[in-house]
Amino acid sequence: MSSHLMLKSLKILIVFLLLYSAVAVQAKELTILTDNWPPYNFEKDNRIVGISTELIEAALQKAKVKYKIKLYPFKRALITVKNTPNTMLFTVARIPQREEYFAWIGPIYPREVNLYRLKNRTDIKIESVADIRRYRTGVLSGGSVELFFIEHSFHAEDYSLVIKSDQLLKMLFKKRVDLIPGDPNDLAYQMKELGYKYSEIEIAYPLSTEGAYYMVANKKTSHKLIKRIQECLDEIIATGARDKIINKYLN
Repeated sequence: MSSHLMLKSLKILIVFLLLYSAVAVQAKELTILTDNWPPYNFEKDNRIVGISTELIEAALQKAKVKYKIKLYPFKRALITVKNTPNTMLFTVARIPQREEYFAWIGPIYPREVNLYRLKNRTDIKIESVADIRRYRTGVLSGGSVELFFIEHSFHAEDYSLVIKSDQLLKMLFKKRVDLIPGDPNDLAYQMKELGYKYSEIEIAYPLSTEGAYYMVANKKTSHKLIKRIQECLDEIIATGARDKIINKYLN
């Protein structure tokens, strides 16, 4: 065989292998995990819905990715994605303590976390992080607020852990805790669903606006796949779809 024919055959083989590789990556089904955190991601009528869910599904479908979404407790989901190839998780706060463990897709939504109290609890006065220890705070296990507390040398007895974020508001109104973390959207939605009035709570202390909310992927995930999903998510958000979805859940 001449060198010209060999070179041509080699080029054809390379193209075939690249195409095969792309198809193989495309065909592999991703397992997408999420927890129960209305209005961002939650189960309703046997379906997983929410602001983040709709944005992520739109991005995955636009990227022509095969996937299945499963509901997991948040801490378990974080550990699973950290250790399991072909898995992803949303909605996750991008904070320094998590940065190195995942590949990041987003932001899905800006982040604002406050500590809230019942409005009639005028006895609760917080001027600094150290003051929070004087009160009982409900905290999601494995969430960014628990990591914040650990970083600031809080002990396990300084706060009450829950495995589902929607437990926090009920605990506050039943006076099992003095404070709960939350953002304006999640509390506004949950209070509407539970029949509480937003006017019955108020910000006791602004905790963090660090980072934003993302989807995380196992670090062994294909960089091309991450890039493709990221580009599709950016394109969807640029159309104004996010604002329409937020409006749908909050109004």
